[in-house]
Amino acid sequence: MHEIIWIFPILFIVHDMEEIIGFGLWLKRNQTLLDRKYPKISNTYKPYSTEGMAAAVLEEMVLCLIICIISRFTEFYGLWLGAFVAYAFHLIVHVVQSIAIKKYIPAVITSIICLPFSLWCIAISISSLSFSIIQVLVYSLIGIITVAGNLKIVHRIIQVFTKRLFTQHNYLQIKG
Repeated sequence: MHEIIWIFPILFIVHDMEEIIGFGLWLKRNQTLLDRKYPKISNTYKPYSTEGMAAAVLEEMVLCLIICIISRFTEFYGLWLGAFVAYAFHLIVHVVQSIAIKKYIPAVITSIICLPFSLWCIAISISSLSFSIIQVLVYSLIGIITVAGNLKIVHRIIQVFTKRLFTQHNYLQIKG
């Protein structure tokens, strides 16, 4: 288990790089579609910047690393398992999103690549830790609730960071 816990942040980094790199351009190209068919989702990403997304991903990455470090040193892997299950669920959500809108979304390629590795790590971990089905369900539920709550924080980080960046950018343009 000491080694397998570090696969989680590695997969996280790979997946979130696709989101950071591609989401801004994708959002610009598909804003009309989102406004028309998914206005609530569209409003979630107003304002949006790649820099804001990177700041939000940094917050998630720090949280992921903290969970891994705590799990490694306490040898309690319930929180780690719950977070990893939530991450795998998040990958499935991206695939479903792409299917629902019938388009590529930045996150779907790495979701498809990372999902089998994630499920394999989760299965090995459950087996080696001898967790019961009830324990797995409880830890997974805690992980999913935690990640869902953090999603609100992440979207807020994107908005605040983007607004400050935009204000600073305008200030620099006026001054320069």
